[in-house]
Amino acid sequence: MAANNSIKGPVAVLIAILMLTVTYSSIFTVNERELAVLLEFGKPVSNITEPGLYYKIPLIQEVRRFPRTRQFWASGRNDVLVDLPTKDGKKIEIAIWAIWRITDPEKFLRVMRTVGNAEQQVRQRVRAGVRDVITSYDLAEVVRSSDRELTYSFGLEDLPETESDALNPVEDLAKVGEQADILFGRQKIMGEIRQRIKSQLAAGDEDNDGATLDRGIELVDVGVSNIGFVQSVRQASFERLTAFMEAIAAKYHNEGEQRKQEIINETNALAEEILGEGEEQNKRLRGEVEAEIIELYAEAIRKTDDFYNFQRTLEVYETALDASTRLILTTDSDLFRMLKQVSPAQPEHETSDDSSR
Repeated sequence: MAANNSIKGPVAVLIAILMLTVTYSSIFTVNERELAVLLEFGKPVSNITEPGLYYKIPLIQEVRRFPRTRQFWASGRNDVLVDLPTKDGKKIEIAIWAIWRITDPEKFLRVMRTVGNAEQQVRQRVRAGVRDVITSYDLAEVVRSSDRELTYSFGLEDLPETESDALNPVEDLAKVGEQADILFGRQKIMGEIRQRIKSQLAAGDEDNDGATLDRGIELVDVGVSNIGFVQSVRQASFERLTAFMEAIAAKYHNEGEQRKQEIINETNALAEEILGEGEEQNKRLRGEVEAEIIELYAEAIRKTDDFYNFQRTLEVYETALDASTRLILTTDSDLFRMLKQVSPAQPEHETSDDSSR
């Protein structure tokens, strides 16, 4: 009995472990971010689209999980659509993006197998859809949503017509300021692209028996992240725009220099006018003052006529006469008359004799 009990204990433990292992392997969960497909010998037998606790047969059935969340794809460097011609002959390049999701995990598993394959299908359909639709419309329809009047002009209206025509840098673009008639617009074109890709992803191919393949995926949205001209056009437009802006700058510079010279000339003329007026006023005031001085001087002379004559005569004597001066005078000369009135100077010895006495 003791031997039997010693055997039953480990066996019971082994059976319990085995049952727990089987139970654990037969239970699985699906969270709210997942979709699942239950496979039996590699074939789908059940679709699981709701989160919760589920059961499967161990070693016979297996679970394949797929993302319930929306998947985002964006064109990389190698996926940009280059040299894409529009209806009006403009060469552009477009970077696009797409959002898609799995709607039926069982169909997805049968047709797509993996998320990578599905993303490749989305990439091909999106690129093809964008290419087919964009080439059917003019560039203005692709880049504009309405025919509202453009408010920029790059200063084209300020240049002469010859310069404007010769240096117009937007020859490969819609002309600056030109009013285009938009019949569809970017939003309607993107809606057409979205609808085309949705229909192609939902049922775009046929199997060997001619039946339509349902991939179990759905396009949520598609859009353009960047649109521009090809590199050669961008470079040419940039060079033309540079020359165009330099022409405008030169025009404004010349106008500024002309205005500068006009201001300098006006300033010089005003300065000359002010200086002339000042000089004229200075001469007038100087003349008035000199006239007033002369008048005062004449008035003084009139009041002191005899004294003035006497003083001037003395000045003449002092200047004209010295020890070596000889004069020949007439008897009626004023100078002779005054000299006759001067008493002769006495000799020094006589003066001394008189003083000794």
